[in-house]
Amino acid sequence: MKIGIVTPTYHPYPGGVPEHVYHTCVEFGRMGHDVRVITTHFGRGRAPNEEQVIRIGRSVPIPANGSICPVAVDVRMRAKVRRMLVAERFDVLHLHEPLMPTLCLSVLAEAEVPIVGTFHANNDSAFGYRLFGSLLKSYLDKLDARIAVSAAALRTVAGCFGGDYTVIPNGVDIGRFSTAASASTPGDGTFTILFVGRLEPRKGAKFLLRAMPRILRDVPEARLIVVGSGPLSGYYRSHLPDGVGDRVVFVGRVSGEALASYYAGADVFCSPAMGGESFGIVLIEAMAAGAAVVASDIAGYRDVVSDGATGLLVRRGDPDSIADAIVRLARDDELRRRLVESAGSEVRQYAWDRVTRRILAVYESVVDGGAASPGEPVPTTEQSEEGVEIEIS
Repeated sequence: MKIGIVTPTYHPYPGGVPEHVYHTCVEFGRMGHDVRVITTHFGRGRAPNEEQVIRIGRSVPIPANGSICPVAVDVRMRAKVRRMLVAERFDVLHLHEPLMPTLCLSVLAEAEVPIVGTFHANNDSAFGYRLFGSLLKSYLDKLDARIAVSAAALRTVAGCFGGDYTVIPNGVDIGRFSTAASASTPGDGTFTILFVGRLEPRKGAKFLLRAMPRILRDVPEARLIVVGSGPLSGYYRSHLPDGVGDRVVFVGRVSGEALASYYAGADVFCSPAMGGESFGIVLIEAMAAGAAVVASDIAGYRDVVSDGATGLLVRRGDPDSIADAIVRLARDDELRRRLVESAGSEVRQYAWDRVTRRILAVYESVVDGGAASPGEPVPTTEQSEEGVEIEIS
């Protein structure tokens, strides 16, 4: 089968969607399928599988959902997409965030093959969907199957458009995170807390930083490692709370292998996000690496972490709640061990080979009406309440 995966974000741009697309591309290749990734340019840098990537247009950063959303722009987008589709002759197209302008919408407008759409976003207001709902509905109707990565993502899109969706979660390279060597020095007596994420308001890093004085009062050997970059990097570095000193280390963006090592060296992983998280890949990565998880009690994260069983959920935006949970885990080795063991068992369902097989079953069902099924579609009326590099120039 020749598969075209269309995504508004891809390497070298960091994030969960690029990782999702890359790993499904790799898995489909292992199964013998011919795959191309259709995306846009994100400045300097290449994807690990650049020979399979078709780039059209260039990205422009647009503020959205408490973050920065790159949008592909090109005055000849539709014409370039049309030429690409004629040249590639895909059997099926898979669009990630299919209602995202302008690349995905152009593909929806021009494609004449079966199309699958995956929805990743969790946004309570869904402002764009509601504002342009009547226009977007005509594009949405071109999808032959719809996937949501979580119940939170499903509620966002189904609350605006209704319809049937299959929930298939994001995946994680379990092997890479479970076997990585620790970035910490074994036996140095440090209790390591890890944050991984973009340094922007939505990810809530400031609340973890504000919790550090209390954590250090009770756990003087604690250290926080902050992995990631973003618009608030400089501010956070220069406005650390009093008494924190050198117990907070900012390392910036790191490679995939280095990231796995930081997870492996963490005693606790903390994600104090404020909302808008559809799934929480960082939580799965931490669970796979054997770090105990502390996360905000928000939609999306609740789909991944069972409070008291596979991690601890804390009040959103509350440094005291964050500090209480981390200190509790620092003092209770048995609780930490139990959470890590339970999470290690739970995380196996997110292995890429399992996730990709479910996605492939959706492809087969729309291409030839095959009997393979990824699971029953989720009706949403009730739930809505709750190898050739091509550059098109």
